[in-house]
Amino acid sequence: NRNRLIKGIGSDPTNYVLRNLDDIDAALADGKPSDSLQLARACLKKVKQIDNLPNKKEFVANLHSSIGCALLEMGSLDPALKEHKEDLNISNSIKSEEGKARALDNIGRTYARKGDYSEAVKYWEQRIPMPKTVLEAAWLYHELGRCCLELGRFSEAASYGEQSLDSATQANDDNWQINSSVLIAQAEVKLSRDEKALENFNRALKIAEVLDDKAVQDAISKAIQDVNYRIADNLRKGIVPEETADAVTHEEREPAAPAKAPTPTKVSTPPKKTPSTPPKEASPPTTPKKPTPPATPKEASKPATPKEAAKPATPKEATPAPKEPTPAPKTPATEEV
Repeated sequence: NRNRLIKGIGSDPTNYVLRNLDDIDAALADGKPSDSLQLARACLKKVKQIDNLPNKKEFVANLHSSIGCALLEMGSLDPALKEHKEDLNISNSIKSEEGKARALDNIGRTYARKGDYSEAVKYWEQRIPMPKTVLEAAWLYHELGRCCLELGRFSEAASYGEQSLDSATQANDDNWQINSSVLIAQAEVKLSRDEKALENFNRALKIAEVLDDKAVQDAISKAIQDVNYRIADNLRKGIVPEETADAVTHEEREPAAPAKAPTPTKVSTPPKKTPSTPPKEASPPTTPKKPTPPATPKEASKPATPKEAAKPATPKEATPAPKEPTPAPKTPATEEV
């Protein structure tokens, strides 16, 4: 058997690949993308030599995904994009919906990291009709909304934020409820709907207080102060929306001037299918699940092992960016707070 002549493969090539995929994922999760990249490339080289490997093309697609995720974490965006598109091509050729979902997640994430939000939206919108958990939906709609916010498509950003909030509420995930509420508020600020912005910022603040997250509380409180400052300024100019006049307190009429808008943070990544704890940052995905021999290779659409769920994205005009998830799968669209 020629497979036995390939050094290190042994008599069970499927088990060999699965073991290597575990090591590749672990290295990426441990913050060692260069080690993960080296392992993935070496494994791919050997997999291509193995005869009669069940689900060989799915393994190959998965390894391209792993290589792409490692390159993305190393900041090599164009090479990462090439790997994720190869994953998509192979997954389409073998009609693997899970592989296609994984690839679309990661292609969108890579374009968002490059700042090419239009392309990110194009690929992520293809992901919408595909199966996903409610937590994955919360991530996806949030990232789409962040991209639309960056593109100046504020109504779409608010709409995607509402869908993200609905999914996060169904998932009972506090962190993603904060993220989506802040996104909606940011879009409402851009649309000059200050009362709706305050409503959403206040919702996010209440959840942050329950979580006792001081950094996020401070960021959101500053955003609320900035919106109140604008409302008060409009009142001084005689611009009094009907719902505004009764909403602004005396203390809110004399706030400090808003601070300089912060720069956006890091693009997030799709969450695990069943995360045990809510991620802290809008996490970078690691590699997808491994295939089950021999019929189903690595579970594809589990885009990454997110670090913890993302802190809320900082509104461009108000909120100071909180500490840095992530990655999902394995990062508004743009940068998250």
